[in-house]
Amino acid sequence: MWRRWREMFTSNVTVAAPWDRWDSVALILAVFTTLWVFALKLKTFYDLGYSGDLFVSVQAARSWLEGRGLLQDNCFGNVLAIHGYFLLLPLGFIAKPFGAPGLLFVLATSVGAAYFWATRILRLLGVNGRVALIAAEVLLISPLSVAFYQEAGHGFHVETLVPALSLILFYFLLRQRMIASIVTALAIFSVKEDAPIAAAMVAIVAGVETWISLPDKSARYRFNWPAVITLILSVSAIPVLLAISWSQSPTTYARHSLDRLGLVAPGTLSNPGALFVFVGSNVAHWLGSSVVRQWVWIMTVGTFGTILLRPYYLVVAVPTTVVTWLVNRNDLMWAPRFFSTEGLLWCITLVGFASIARTISHCSKGTRTAVLTTAIGITALSASAQLALVPWFARGAYLLRSTSLYSSSERQAADAVFARYRREGKPEEPVIASTMLFRYAHDRNLFWLNRLHGRPAPIWILGDSADNYVPFRISADTINANSGIRMEDYTVIDRRGRFVLLRKKE
Repeated sequence: MWRRWREMFTSNVTVAAPWDRWDSVALILAVFTTLWVFALKLKTFYDLGYSGDLFVSVQAARSWLEGRGLLQDNCFGNVLAIHGYFLLLPLGFIAKPFGAPGLLFVLATSVGAAYFWATRILRLLGVNGRVALIAAEVLLISPLSVAFYQEAGHGFHVETLVPALSLILFYFLLRQRMIASIVTALAIFSVKEDAPIAAAMVAIVAGVETWISLPDKSARYRFNWPAVITLILSVSAIPVLLAISWSQSPTTYARHSLDRLGLVAPGTLSNPGALFVFVGSNVAHWLGSSVVRQWVWIMTVGTFGTILLRPYYLVVAVPTTVVTWLVNRNDLMWAPRFFSTEGLLWCITLVGFASIARTISHCSKGTRTAVLTTAIGITALSASAQLALVPWFARGAYLLRSTSLYSSSERQAADAVFARYRREGKPEEPVIASTMLFRYAHDRNLFWLNRLHGRPAPIWILGDSADNYVPFRISADTINANSGIRMEDYTVIDRRGRFVLLRKKE
């Protein structure tokens, strides 16, 4: 009896999971998922629901193809001085011809990939094909996953690609494919300087699951060398990536990442080494912080309680909270902070689901019904707890609703006003826009209203006099005084309701 229930706390990693019809179904569902997510993203984009970092990412990804240098944008300037977003470089081949919708499609594809690789991992862990499809779908449509990929307001961060990459890495590590694991780990490293933490966590989980899945074998067969190498590479990559970023000269709008931390004043940390010393000397403060307490609850409900089958992961995975603690902005669930935790949640939940599925398959009918009923109850309670954690508008994603703050009539008015800019404006002409109007200039020479010092005066101005962000409100005769723009230098081209289009006088 105990031997049967012991499977709840162990894994059964198979050497290979041959492709069958269930994998074909998973692939079809993955494609459908990609199209569904892309439809929601594109609808929100055209509904004027995105601003900020989506458009920064487009410019940074395209800059090297436009002769402006690596990772350059019109918001911060030298992005590399802040973050090592190297994965944006190959994405430039998509952002250059397609602009923002291209990056939104990449994100949607990563969601479909996450679903497909989740089913493959479950198959590798000995789960029946039909059960694997359902379990992966439950995880994908959980409120935490939906809110993470929804990226309300921004639409895209390169960090949102990490969970899918983490699942691919997890799969290759479980199969102990050395080259494939290293290549995937390097792809994760290229996302950002703290992305190696995500790869390290996946390596630890894969190494542990491989070890406990072969209790009767010698250590030689239980040791997962690709996982160990990935862990070593991950730990080594963090200081290297920080050093690369630190070597860049900061600009007016692009301060080094170490000078953007909330726990210390800018200039306090003189180099990346000082950061490690600071963290090491404040471990007690970090572990006792509200960030870690919130993270423990998220890990509990985010894994649908399956973390209780592997509670030791709560100890080894605490490093996923260190950046949020350092930044000190109470934004643990924001995608650029949450991506490591999101990838970890998927991996732990998958091994937990697999353990439960294997256990009940060997139980009597009555026991199986009882365990299944309990699991459904816990899943429902966890989903309810997750809903309480995510913003209210995340629920609209299930119904394909955008997060736009504009009414249909307002969007029609905006389209009518700024259509003339799209027709007459030249791609190279500098343009500024109110917060939610960036879409009209997503593939143009867009500048930010509050970051015009030392930059060319805009030829075009796309204004919203009722912008929710007051510093970006623009009317026919008023604009943020700190921008340095003189409204008398511009003439009104078109105006409807709250929207106005202005052009610099000849």
